[in-house]
Formats: sequence, structure tokens, C-alpha cells
Amino acid sequence: MGSPYKRVVIKISGNALFNFDGSAKELETDDLLTNLLTQLKTVQQQGVQVAVVFGGGNICRGKQMAACGVKRTTADNIGMLATVINSLIIRERLTKMGCPCVLMTAFPVGNMTLPFEPFQAIRDLEQGNVVICAGGTGNPFVTTDTASSLRCIQVEADALIKLTKVNGVYDKDPNKFADAKLFRALSYDYVLEHQLAVMDLSAFNQCKIHSMPIHVANYREADVITRIVNGGTVGTIISREAMGDA
Repeated sequence: MGSPYKRVVIKISGNALFNFDGSAKELETDDLLTNLLTQLKTVQQQGVQVAVVFGGGNICRGKQMAACGVKRTTADNIGMLATVINSLIIRERLTKMGCPCVLMTAFPVGNMTLPFEPFQAIRDLEQGNVVICAGGTGNPFVTTDTASSLRCIQVEADALIKLTKVNGVYDKDPNKFADAKLFRALSYDYVLEHQLAVMDLSAFNQCKIHSMPIHVANYREADVITRIVNGGTVGTIISREAMGDA
């Protein structure tokens, strides 16, 4: 069975990436990253067009910098640069795997990257390249969730896949409540009405306005990317039609 999606944007948390500290966790995250990149290559070879956005939280986090007295604007600028650092490594890894890719950033980075331009990004996707989108939106006070939803709309993707450290969307925090219930399908309105944690409100509303399906799943789930892209039930899907199914 073919994929229900022709083109997707995948947002992968910085938590899934390297720690650069030589620890056992660095080796563990390297194995995890290799697995995720292998899945990206698999779906790309399958004919699905893939753009990907990586977070930068493995390098720096705004809250931690704020606690050290760094202004929000500066912290956000550092965070955007962190996503570029991650994406440069991802580009090299994918290239070594034989997966064609291009790296586009929201702001100029010398001759290291290409500027993000929607029409060029679409052309690259149509030519079989994985398009890596880095640098957020280029503006502070905007999360990588918002950057991901914006890129989804700009490249006319069919769905946004958000890979994070939880298994999907719950009725309450699963880290605090053992009886937290995982939803399999939700509507945009249900999420807003019950104030469920999916992504920041600006990003979520962008997806709702453009009827963009959102998949939320754990990046550690086996074959998570290939299963979602091929119509499998993994994590939670949010769309206009779904209601509040567990």
C-alpha cells in the first residue's frame, strides 16, 4: 500500500540528537539518530517528498540561558544558530548515507547553506532531495514548532509530523499522572477546548487554519517515520475530522 501523503514536513526534537560530551548518552543518541535518518532515506526512496526541521535543545535551551541572565532575544538567536549547527551535521550524515539533500536557512550563513525560498524548496523536493530547514523563522520569540508549521504551509505539505519524547497527546501530563490517557485521534477544536499540550498556540492555529494534519509521536518508537508515512497508527493524529478518540 502506498503512502497517503505525497509530501510531509517532519519536526524532530533536539533531544533526539547528539550531546557532544563523550558520554554513554552520546552513543545512545547517535544510534537513535542513525535510525531516524535511515527512516528518512527509506521514505524518500519510496517516493515521499520530505522536508525536515531539527530543534536545537541538545545544544542550548532558552530557559537555561534566561536563568543565567541572557535576554530572550539573544537566547532565541543562539537557539536558531543551534539548529543550523545540528542541520549541518545532519546534511553530512545524510550525504554519507547516499540520501540527496539540501540545507536551507531562514537567514544567510555565509556560503555554508542556501537561503530558504519556498518555490526552490518545492523544486528540490520534487527532484527527490530531502530539504533540511534550519534557523527557525529567522526571528526571535518564535519556536521551532511555529517554524515547522510555517514551512509545512510554504512547501504545500500534506502533513506535519512532530517527533518528541512523549508517545503522543495525553489528557494530562503522563510524567505526573500514571492514569494519563493517550489519544489516538483528535480534532483541532477538541485540542483547543481542552487545552491539550500539542505545540505552541501560534503553530497549532496555523495548522488548523490550513487544515494541516498533525501527527505527534515518540522518536524512539520503532519505525515511527515509515509507519506514519505509510498510514500506520502511531502516536496521535490531529485533524479537522477526528474527535477525541482514545
